[in-house]
Amino acid sequence: MKTSAAATLLSSLALTAAAQTCAPPANLKDETDQGRIQQQAVALLPCLGHADPTLRDDIAFEQIAAWARDGKLQAATLQRLRSDLVAVLDAKPDAAGVHQPFAVLTLAEVARADRLKPFMTAEQRSGLVEQATRFLAGVRDYRGFIPGEGWRHGVAHGADLALQLGMNEALSAAQRQALLDAVSSQVLADHRHAYRFGEGNRLARAALQLQLRLKPDEAAVQAWLNGLLQPLKSAQAWDETALTDLHNLREFLWPLLAGALDVTDAAQRERLVPPLQKTLRRLP
Repeated sequence: MKTSAAATLLSSLALTAAAQTCAPPANLKDETDQGRIQQQAVALLPCLGHADPTLRDDIAFEQIAAWARDGKLQAATLQRLRSDLVAVLDAKPDAAGVHQPFAVLTLAEVARADRLKPFMTAEQRSGLVEQATRFLAGVRDYRGFIPGEGWRHGVAHGADLALQLGMNEALSAAQRQALLDAVSSQVLADHRHAYRFGEGNRLARAALQLQLRLKPDEAAVQAWLNGLLQPLKSAQAWDETALTDLHNLREFLWPLLAGALDVTDAAQRERLVPPLQKTLRRLP
């Protein structure tokens, strides 16, 4: 136990030190040399934990995401990103609470790249699913955007990772169910926090894609929705907790219905839409 604790402390200290050495190269957007792109993508990783939101979000995340989506990151680079970012999740959270949410958001881009052109082993992908479910279900810092500090947005970022993993055809039904369970666990947050930065929409996007691939029948969808409503049904009075739950349910269910209505597969749409409509009608 002492060895494990010491290793965790050293890892956390190393990640903190790395955030302090964030020094993004100039003219990132104009870089065309493939070798330098790989080097600079890795060099940007410490910036994901920086206190300056411009360095963290506008420069580091946006550039890594742009290169990943343009197919400019090689498999070896993506593997390096995966391993370094997973290490952030394994370490103690930084004091500002920004590093892990941005590691997760960047891992969503890594997972997307793997979904479109596989580079992970089955074991690595399974490990990332476990990390994603553990992180999302464990979020208790519900801060979204704070002027001067920027985004944390742990729930939304965790939902984005669940979305990208859940859409990967290599996942098993059990893995998708684990991701859906993690998404569902955050629909009502902690029964005290009211979402206001689009978290419900991001959770709904992930839930919809997971449900489309799990293909439950209408009764199973209704049972899942009933479970989400249970805390509200059990409320003894319309106190602040119950009103917060009602708000968060609406933030989740309305975008989920909107997404389900846009599903082109008629059979899939009919499994999802009637239970959602019935559930929304039951809300006060």
